[in-house]
Amino acid sequence: MTLQAIADCLPFVRDATRAVVVAVSSDAIFNSEAEEVYGTTEPLRKGDAFSFIKAVQVVNERLLTMNSDETLLFDVILMSNDSEEKHSKIIGSAKHYGLDIGRFYFCKKEESIQSLESNNVKLFLSTDTIDVCKALQKGVSAALLYRHKDPDGETVDQLKVVFSGDVIGSSEETLDGLREQGFTENQLHGLRTAKDSVKEFAVLIGEMRRRFGLEGSPLCTSLLTTWSSRDVCAQALKTLRGWGLLVDQAFCLAGAPRSLILNVVRPHVLCLDGLCYMEGVGVMSL
Repeated sequence: MTLQAIADCLPFVRDATRAVVVAVSSDAIFNSEAEEVYGTTEPLRKGDAFSFIKAVQVVNERLLTMNSDETLLFDVILMSNDSEEKHSKIIGSAKHYGLDIGRFYFCKKEESIQSLESNNVKLFLSTDTIDVCKALQKGVSAALLYRHKDPDGETVDQLKVVFSGDVIGSSEETLDGLREQGFTENQLHGLRTAKDSVKEFAVLIGEMRRRFGLEGSPLCTSLLTTWSSRDVCAQALKTLRGWGLLVDQAFCLAGAPRSLILNVVRPHVLCLDGLCYMEGVGVMSL
């Protein structure tokens, strides 16, 4: 496998076994398509999910303020499939904006999943729904970075994570019943895999959230069910509690478009349920 890894010194991770390792697509953080900045000293423009990195830094800083020996911290890996001539520009831009990127990985697109698995990544993040769902179907915990259109005009003081609970709260009987709606065995397997893959991340986020009080937390978690009944929403809450995650708010939409809620909540991370993209099902409205 051809993989170039460049390690930077920020931030220092005290205990790699405790770190919440998050891999982020560089295309989500920077606008690498703006060709006019190449060959100049100008940094890359901020991308639609730039505020996610700033929000993660807010959480890490608060944790270290509370306990200077804290080991449960976010460790961000920036992953890129860009051409080699863009590598130094990506690294330089991260330093220019003062982003705490622990490592940079440059690899071919087809090698991305293997790179995630070999680096103990707890969550892969991208603005590309198809890439996220492909990772979920491979058993890699992945989530969607929600697009924030004005990163320069946004004040970031909280990391917002939304868990999509339609599959989390569904019983095996409910999932089996999807066959009658035309779901194939491979699709049902993908849903179950997505549910299992999100558990480890939810457990870590739950532990991290408990570090903070009910008010003024730099980390806010939400549950959102789109097409399910209130019973499924209640079961999803129970399942998350069993994983140690008490969400700050829950929304049961019962078929209503989730875009309205997401536009109000404006999360940084949307943990999908595996229904986001499937052949024959299509992309669900965000």
